[in-house]
Amino acid sequence: MRSRYSAFVLGKVDYLLQTSAPENHAPNERELLKQSCANTHWLALKVIEAKENTVEFSAFYEVKDEVEQLHERSSFELRGDQWIYVSGVFLPPLTFGRNDPCWCSSGKKYKKCHSG
Repeated sequence: MRSRYSAFVLGKVDYLLQTSAPENHAPNERELLKQSCANTHWLALKVIEAKENTVEFSAFYEVKDEVEQLHERSSFELRGDQWIYVSGVFLPPLTFGRNDPCWCSSGKKYKKCHSG
């Protein structure tokens, strides 16, 4: 999961294709990934829970000066010696209280950092 997040950050489209189930690729998957990588500024990854072949995470990113959040439960399969992303279910965004630590790991309270 972390390696795929890093690949999105770095625009490593080949790695993203290699680590996702080919049977789920759209005909124009490479172009879609290139556009996504080019238009998205990834800010942080928070792994909430990882067990067996499932990872729940929230990734924070910026598009057009707006901070957005992708909260997903992803399923992976071990194929040979490679973990492959198979599917994901989108979940409601995480919410933060004013006095909670900020998601960006700044050490500041959310209200003093990214609360808007």
